[in-house]
Amino acid sequence: MIAVERTPLPGLDLARPSAASSTPRRRPLLTRVGAVFLVLTVVSSLGGWGLVDFGSAYVLQARANALHDRWAVMRAQGIPDSDLAELEQEWTVSRQASAGGVAALFWLPGGADAIARWQAESDSIWSRDLSRYRTDAQVAEQSLHRALGNEPFAQRKARLEALTDSTTPLDFATLRADWETAARLVPIDARIASIVTSVVGQTAQAKQLGIRDDPAATVLAGAGAYSGLGSLERLARAEFLTRRLGSLEKDLKGRIDAATVTAQALQHAKDEASLAELYGIDATGYHATISADSTRYASALTVAEFNSLTGDLGQVAASAGAAINVTLSQTHLISGVTFYYQDHPLSCEEASTSMAMTHQGVYVSQDQILAEIGADRRPMYVDSSGRVRWGNPYETFVGNVNGSESNYTGFGTYYPPLVRMAQAHGARVLAYGSMSAATIYARVIAGHPVVAFATWDWQWHPRRDYLSFDGQWIPWIGPVYASHVYVVVGVSPTQVLINDPIRGQYWVSKGAFEAGYSDFNEAIVFA
Repeated sequence: MIAVERTPLPGLDLARPSAASSTPRRRPLLTRVGAVFLVLTVVSSLGGWGLVDFGSAYVLQARANALHDRWAVMRAQGIPDSDLAELEQEWTVSRQASAGGVAALFWLPGGADAIARWQAESDSIWSRDLSRYRTDAQVAEQSLHRALGNEPFAQRKARLEALTDSTTPLDFATLRADWETAARLVPIDARIASIVTSVVGQTAQAKQLGIRDDPAATVLAGAGAYSGLGSLERLARAEFLTRRLGSLEKDLKGRIDAATVTAQALQHAKDEASLAELYGIDATGYHATISADSTRYASALTVAEFNSLTGDLGQVAASAGAAINVTLSQTHLISGVTFYYQDHPLSCEEASTSMAMTHQGVYVSQDQILAEIGADRRPMYVDSSGRVRWGNPYETFVGNVNGSESNYTGFGTYYPPLVRMAQAHGARVLAYGSMSAATIYARVIAGHPVVAFATWDWQWHPRRDYLSFDGQWIPWIGPVYASHVYVVVGVSPTQVLINDPIRGQYWVSKGAFEAGYSDFNEAIVFA
């Protein structure tokens, strides 16, 4: 191989910086390439091609091409274009002058140094970016772990394995982007989940209240679809979904709060109208308004609609209450009830029932009633636990009708056998069982006699319930105090008119009536 003379040609400075130079200065590549091209032109004109190493030039050209291909691969693997921009510029400039199909830069000494520098800078860029992107991915993973809190170990282990398996800046950049997005989504998804939970609870409340919850189903379906989307899609849709859920939650809360008040007003109006009916007041108009408002209530969607209904129902309740107060301010007596004294020491309930049925023109004697309801004459006893055991007055008469409660020889019967007997004789029974004193007053005002179970002295006494032979606890104040049965046939603002089958007819104060009646709270209402 012919050695290339290294003496610089005129106008071409190929000298390297001296060792003493503290800051190496690189001549612009375009100037150097132009100078090399000038040298090659001079050499060619002098027939001096023999001074040039053809093999080295082509080898350098091949290495340069390989490096350029590598830069393309580096970009595909995540190296930013900006990091390779300077090298690409030098490559482009080097191609502007060529001879024999080879860039001018590679014909003369210094070309190998340029290739070595390109190689070193390429390696440095790769190493630097790989380290930087790996660190960024690690930081993103740690941030996601903190955001997630107490996440399952297997979940984090999968991320750490992904870090270990990554080999290129693009791998790490992809992981970083995914994890940064996931970390951003943690509070967003938690907020959405919280609102969804609230809305689901609100729809259950709306269902209990019997009102519409539109458009909850549609919005919740959208939230369900959101949970199945990828991170980027969720991030893109999160703000809109959050706003929509928040708006629905606020609307439902206002609607439910208003509907709750309306439902209470609706129930109050129903109660007042029903009570008015008990007092014999024509409640047709009240019920018609309540029915129409109930339909509107079920289809209402705004707070204003519910508030309007609440006001309307309040007027119904007030009107019914006023009518009731007028009725209560008056005295009401029931005519057509024949008075009977009881025929036996313990036949007060039979005598009272016989009296009440006469209001309907049904006449059944006390003895006939006793014969039809039957009697359990088994004597009482005290069991090993100290409990009184006796017959069941809810099934039949207990003991001897001519006996005494104080010495356990007889007790009586409660309302079920009497109701069965009365109905068997064609008498209409409107209600029976547990009811309040106020209900009794209303029934009497409406013209219905009431058989009431109370105490003998119109005072409250502590109960000493006993256990029947068939295992039922029986309300009882004996044997010290005695119970008694009456027919209520009149009510005034302060008193109750009583048909007492032993003491005759008299008025008792409402306070005394309620005290004596409260021991049992049981009655039969006849038509």
